[in-house]
Amino acid sequence: MITQPQVQRYATESGLRDIMIAEKEVVLTFLLQLLSERGLLDRLAFKGGTCLRKMFVGNQGRFSTDLDFTGIEQHDHEDVILAMMEAFEQPFHGIRFAIPDGGYYETADTLSWGVNPTHAHDWNMSGNSAVKLQISRRETPTLPTEGRPQMYQSYFRVLPFAPAEIACLTLPEILAEKIRACYQRNKARDIYDLGMFATRPLDQALIRRLVVLKLWQARDTFDPARLMQKFEDGRAFDWDDLGQLLRRTIIIDRNRITADCVRGFGFLADLTDDERVLVNDPHQRERALWERLSAVG
Repeated sequence: MITQPQVQRYATESGLRDIMIAEKEVVLTFLLQLLSERGLLDRLAFKGGTCLRKMFVGNQGRFSTDLDFTGIEQHDHEDVILAMMEAFEQPFHGIRFAIPDGGYYETADTLSWGVNPTHAHDWNMSGNSAVKLQISRRETPTLPTEGRPQMYQSYFRVLPFAPAEIACLTLPEILAEKIRACYQRNKARDIYDLGMFATRPLDQALIRRLVVLKLWQARDTFDPARLMQKFEDGRAFDWDDLGQLLRRTIIIDRNRITADCVRGFGFLADLTDDERVLVNDPHQRERALWERLSAVG
């Protein structure tokens, strides 16, 4: 692990309110490296808010405290957990990872599972700090994954390794999953992440198709007008959840974020005829159409 003064310097440079958020950012980099070196990421695709920060936007993104993946292929999660436990048997560059009793969980719908590995090192010895590592088996990636280098951070120069390239979902697929998340839950970090991309050029047709495909697979009926109303109103999101994950200098402008998302993702209402069939098919009778649209690059 890098030293406390080195992490404090990074926290100060990043404008963080809490050095332990910076510590968690660094620990996530060590954990990704360990999982990569042990081959555990060969069956997984990185996604979610941490992926956006580490692989796509760097310092522009919010901080995070978890790692999200999608399974690339069918796998026995117990085998993966055992492989992780084996990987954690020895300290990794001074960090001791462990999966405590009760650190494994499975969601009620059984479509995701995860572990909460703890970590400890010379200047954080408690062993109470945990990372949430979640793997979705809801679906395999719709688009081919892509290997990406991690965006440079100032602390990289003192790492004892060169950060690994990581296989990720493509940006359109990550954004489609963020839109699905905004539709189905109320975490402000999801709309904040989308707000970063709402004013950028996007492959609108591809993202819209992916949103429809993913919500169909989740047996949910997609109503773009409902999502736009949720964006416009903004009150459903838990905005207090965001504060510690942002630089001190960043002011959370809810009105700007929600307005940007309404304008930037208004294209979700421009459904094609095929997409309209799927959004009105909660019982998944149109599997052949879903398979055909899923096969389009």
